[in-house]
Amino acid sequence: MPVCEEDQMQTRDATNPMSFDESEGLRRLHREIRAIAPLDSNVLLGGETGTGKGRTARLIHEHSRRASSPFVHVDCAALSGGLIESELFGHERGAFTGATQQHIGRFERAGCGTIFLDEIGDLAQELQAKLLRVLEDREYERVGGMQTLRMRARVVAASSRNLFPADTQGAFRTDLYFRLCVFHIELPPLRERTEDLPRLVQEGLDRLCARQSGARPEVSDGFLARLARHDWPGNVRELMNTLERVLARNRGGPLQAGDIDDALLTLPTASRNTSRKRATENAPSLRQEIEDFERREILGALEHSGGNVAGAARQLCIPRGTLRHKIRKHSLRGASYELES
Repeated sequence: MPVCEEDQMQTRDATNPMSFDESEGLRRLHREIRAIAPLDSNVLLGGETGTGKGRTARLIHEHSRRASSPFVHVDCAALSGGLIESELFGHERGAFTGATQQHIGRFERAGCGTIFLDEIGDLAQELQAKLLRVLEDREYERVGGMQTLRMRARVVAASSRNLFPADTQGAFRTDLYFRLCVFHIELPPLRERTEDLPRLVQEGLDRLCARQSGARPEVSDGFLARLARHDWPGNVRELMNTLERVLARNRGGPLQAGDIDDALLTLPTASRNTSRKRATENAPSLRQEIEDFERREILGALEHSGGNVAGAARQLCIPRGTLRHKIRKHSLRGASYELES
């Protein structure tokens, strides 16, 4: 079984001058991956764009019994409605205009491996019904074909939008949601785990410098402190892009806080974000109001259910794993009542 990222980090810390501790959120993610990976159950990954859902899906595959079989990534948002059915299930020669030869679909290519359906919330209703049938019957046909094929792959799906039926107003099928969401992992945004910034910066700089065949510059405390103050709406992906711009402008010497300021100013949203922060500097934070409301709702549901997480999740109409994440996020585990599973 491949070594988990967590083990690799511990090995590197012993010899690398840039030492750091992982956030509780990342440690929890690693524990969930280790627990879920050996199973064959479907997994649904949630979290904002750029939080690392693709990497998490690959880690689940690499730590599973299917690791020696293919990992097939399907970006549902990048494929048109007419094309995605053929991409998923394949097609026979002559199935439609332009189908000059047989095409093997992603499910067939995945074999006994893992198929990762990224941004599955963008699937049209018609395709949702077909995918549901495949997940239930473990069988499908190529477009234009009569031969029934066996689906042997494990399915890991992801969406940056909440797919819970009560929140999608019927845009995502309830039965498909529960078929996919046997296990649910919610990836926290970067702004909620700034303890991971030193590790991510080290990894990002190592990767970028190796690609550019250059030496990795030292990182000042001011550089890291400036990173921690940014909101990172694009999460880890935005961080990596910012580091690439910083390196392109670096003329030697340690990276300083000013290097980040220069790199962030190139973002189209930077000036708008700065203006918005200044305008609301002395006004109540909308995000804080939303956080307070969410905290009150969770507390109310927990009190009503006698501290039972499963009962509170049903009352709030959210998956139990999501509620557990929010309980930890709002530091509610120390409440007077002890939360039960």
